[in-house]
Amino acid sequence: MLRQFILYLVYLSYVFWGVWLVSSKVFVIFDVDGTINQTEVYAVKAYRKALEETGKTGFSDQELIERIGAPFEQDVRYFFGENESEQVELFRKLIQKYWINGIKDSAKTFEGIHQMLEELKEKGYKLAVCSNASNWELDVILKKLEVKDYFDVIQGVTSKNNKKYSLEELLLREKPELAVMVGDRSYDNEAARYNQIPFVGCKYGYGKPEELRECQYTIETVLELPKIIDKIVSIRGGTA
Repeated sequence: MLRQFILYLVYLSYVFWGVWLVSSKVFVIFDVDGTINQTEVYAVKAYRKALEETGKTGFSDQELIERIGAPFEQDVRYFFGENESEQVELFRKLIQKYWINGIKDSAKTFEGIHQMLEELKEKGYKLAVCSNASNWELDVILKKLEVKDYFDVIQGVTSKNNKKYSLEELLLREKPELAVMVGDRSYDNEAARYNQIPFVGCKYGYGKPEELRECQYTIETVLELPKIIDKIVSIRGGTA
C-alpha cells in the first residue's frame, strides 16, 4: 500500500513538472492598450487637448476611443490627412506630453489583470509585451499599472513602426516553442497572422466587433484567458 502511494506521488510529480516544462517554453504575448491598460480613462482627454491646440475639433469621444491602439501614422492620417506637416509635428509633441501626464495621473488596468497574470505565471508561462508604444513609454505605463515585474520580455515598436515586425523581432530573438498573441484590435490579429501564431481577441477592449469576428479564440473578460491559453497549448502540443 505504501509503495503504491509513493508511486502515485511520483506520477503526480512527473505530470506537474512535465506540464510546467512545456508551459515554460510557451510565450503569452500581450498588447497593452485595450488589453491590459484601460487607456480611455486618460486617452480621450489627451487626444482632445492635443487636437484642439492644433486647430482640430469636432471629434466625438467614441471616435477618439476607436483610435486607441492604432499606429501613430494612422492617427495622423485620420486627423490631419496627408499635407499638414507643421501641425503634425506639434500634435506629436502635444499628444506625447498629455498622454504621459495622463498615464502618471490616472492609468489603471482592466479588472482582474493582476489575478490573470499571476495565474499564468503560476502555470509556468513566459509573459511578454508587444506594443506600438516606445520602450520608454512602456516602462512608464507598466510601472504605473504595477505589472512590469510579471513580464519576462518587453518589446516596443521598432524602426519599421508596425506591430507585425516588432512581434517578428521578439519571436526571432526569444525562439519560443509556441507563442500566443493576446490583443483587442485588428492590428494585433494581423501581427499574429503575419508571424503564424495563434491569436486571442479581447472583446472587452477597444476594437470594433468586426475586428475580432473571424477570430478562432476570443474572451469576454480578463479572467477567461488562462483556460484559453491552456486549451491552445493542449491542441498545439507546446510546439510552434
